[in-house]
Amino acid sequence: MSNVYELLLRHPQLLDRNTTIIGSEAQLPAGWGAQAQASGVQLLSPDFLTANAWKQAGVTGDNISFAVPETQAITSRRVILLWPKAREAGQALVDMLGDAPSECFIVGANDAGGKSINNAVKKQVESVTKIDSARHCCLWQVKLKAPATAPNWLRTARSFKCGDLSFMTLPGVFGHGKMDKGTALLLEHIPAPAHGRIIDLGCGSGVIGLTMKQRSPALDVTLTDTDAMALRSAGLNSTRLGLTAEIYASDGLKQTNGRYDYVFSNPPFHQGKRTDYAFADDLFREAKTHLTRDGQLWIVANRHLAYEEWAEEAFQQVEVMVQADGFKLICASQPR
Repeated sequence: MSNVYELLLRHPQLLDRNTTIIGSEAQLPAGWGAQAQASGVQLLSPDFLTANAWKQAGVTGDNISFAVPETQAITSRRVILLWPKAREAGQALVDMLGDAPSECFIVGANDAGGKSINNAVKKQVESVTKIDSARHCCLWQVKLKAPATAPNWLRTARSFKCGDLSFMTLPGVFGHGKMDKGTALLLEHIPAPAHGRIIDLGCGSGVIGLTMKQRSPALDVTLTDTDAMALRSAGLNSTRLGLTAEIYASDGLKQTNGRYDYVFSNPPFHQGKRTDYAFADDLFREAKTHLTRDGQLWIVANRHLAYEEWAEEAFQQVEVMVQADGFKLICASQPR
């Protein structure tokens, strides 16, 4: 469970119908759902898993928004920002707030930069004051200042090249502004299928799926992720490049429909400072019901991760196709 919510429970006066919590944290403590529902506090989260966790805890859907945070959604409201693990992403969120909120608070875990939030945002705000420290977290009150220009996420975008294509990413998206080595390995060694239905799981900016589409226009491409910032990035890239794809939120394969000829993924295995293999574990178990009879699962992983051993429990054929730059490319087929 997340201690940031426990720290907020020490300040019930901040939780009412005029409060919007912005951020991503799906580990809820006991009692949080009941408190959030009773107080009427709203959630605006770019994280699909966080939004689902709030729903499962009993918070009604009207109080939950899974979306890229935008200024118009928090005008004249009290905002509590859950500080993300990526400092740059937190700073971008502060910029997005502008001076729209009536009040602003930031809460963060100490091991994710919570102790130094004052230093992280001091150039962006008029003042920042610590008001509580407990549960290995810190709560800060921030006095925002009017921005020089209207907040616009596109100003925070970065771009990178993949072959002759240019991709853009928004803050917090995996591989923000650079080509990931694991993804590059996958695209270098897997020829694009001539036709069929493919899905890019945890798509980020959509570089795998959209590159495959560019190489083989007949492909039916699906891009999914749990991060609204990633889905926005993938959508922007799809439009910019003129490469059509179906794009939506899914926790692994759980929200997908039908079967795929190829599943591609460069799965995450870090959650903050912890190592979390749940995505890959679920993927191997669920792929059986989402692949065609001759379908293949292609996964890129850090070399030290024993993914091929896990895959052998779910597939008859598992092969490490290539290893380079600290990564390995695994192909699994013939589900058991």
